[in-house]
Amino acid sequence: MRKKSAFILVFVLVMMVLIILSLTALFYIAYNDLALAKRTSISMRAYYLAEAGIAKRFMDLRTEDPPNTGTTTGTFTFTNNGADSGTFSVNTTLVSTGVYTLVSTGTYKNVSRVVSFTIRQVSFSRYSYLSNSESQLFWFWKNPIWFTTGDLLTGPLFTNDQLNIYGNPIFEGPVSSVNSAINYYNGGPPEDNPEFRDSLTLGATALKMPSTLGVLSSIQTAAAQSTGLTLTPAASPAATPSITFLSNGTLNFYNGKITTNYSLPSNGAIYVSSGNVSVSGIVNGNVTLGAPNNIFITNNVLYNNDPRTNPSSTDMLGLVAQNYVYVASSAPDNLEVDAYIVALNNSFEVYDYDSTLKGTLSLYGGVTQTVRGAVGTFNATTGDRVSGYVKNYQYDPRLELVAPVCFPPARDANNRIVYLKVLWAEQ
Repeated sequence: MRKKSAFILVFVLVMMVLIILSLTALFYIAYNDLALAKRTSISMRAYYLAEAGIAKRFMDLRTEDPPNTGTTTGTFTFTNNGADSGTFSVNTTLVSTGVYTLVSTGTYKNVSRVVSFTIRQVSFSRYSYLSNSESQLFWFWKNPIWFTTGDLLTGPLFTNDQLNIYGNPIFEGPVSSVNSAINYYNGGPPEDNPEFRDSLTLGATALKMPSTLGVLSSIQTAAAQSTGLTLTPAASPAATPSITFLSNGTLNFYNGKITTNYSLPSNGAIYVSSGNVSVSGIVNGNVTLGAPNNIFITNNVLYNNDPRTNPSSTDMLGLVAQNYVYVASSAPDNLEVDAYIVALNNSFEVYDYDSTLKGTLSLYGGVTQTVRGAVGTFNATTGDRVSGYVKNYQYDPRLELVAPVCFPPARDANNRIVYLKVLWAEQ
């Protein structure tokens, strides 16, 4: 009996020791877990503070023109945690033209975390096609302008209006319309059956169209500098002044009476001080031409180094008119224009588009117009073209990253600058 009692006593003692060790281990694990959870909570709050700093600075940047650089600080209080406060500090750095990096440090209870956010301003030239209205107003009647069979458009397309579709046009890039429906001439498929080869977004948020003050004035100001070029037509011109770009990196300006040769300006800004101007030739450089009235395209406008075959090409042309950019009646039946075209108050349009049957209008670049202009007419019964050109609009993909000279950033309907995210990372 004494041996059994001794064994039981030893067994009980061993079990008690094991239980105590187990409880100690569980307590230790629980304590560590609690400490880890507390550290994790503090770290997450520091991260949230860093994110809050990024969000605040980003919203501020969208209303700053030009954006401010330097450091922005702030305090945030966590009301569900005993009203404890943390801080954030955001440094804004200009990386390159229109590109900014925000580095935000969030600090809570002596723990800091750092987040960086790189963003890039977007110009309206990122759209291969941008319009405010898809209809022309004749007196009190709106006349829709149609995308028709044979039309081919690449790159991002955006309209603040409703798309008008007849037949089978092809859209190779993303298409966005503020309207929630498409206006089909024949009611839709199968008679009207457009190909949206990328994406179609209806009911999109409207974009603010570029203004004369924002674009043409900046061209005029830059052209007035010693590195720019202001061209003045003759007081009583015998003919419409004209600019002919030459492949040697110069241009000939006919002021209506005499012709003068100029080198392309080093800052890229060319402004015609009054009236209309016509344009043609081969562009060897990066320039934007601004005109206070209309621009007439009389012949091919080509890049000296075609970026489609030479990716290192830096040739780029912006054509900005306060009113119309016209394809002249005298333009060849098959016309190519390498440029980004902007008609600030009116349209990109074929002059006398309803008079003569032409071939293909090839645009390499893009177009922004307040009111969509017509480039031809068609027979609504057969779908055959009656006059004007068929469209072949190809987007210059360089415009996703680089805007033509003097092009301001795009803005949304609330006048806030549009940015694209380049990189988000925690340091």
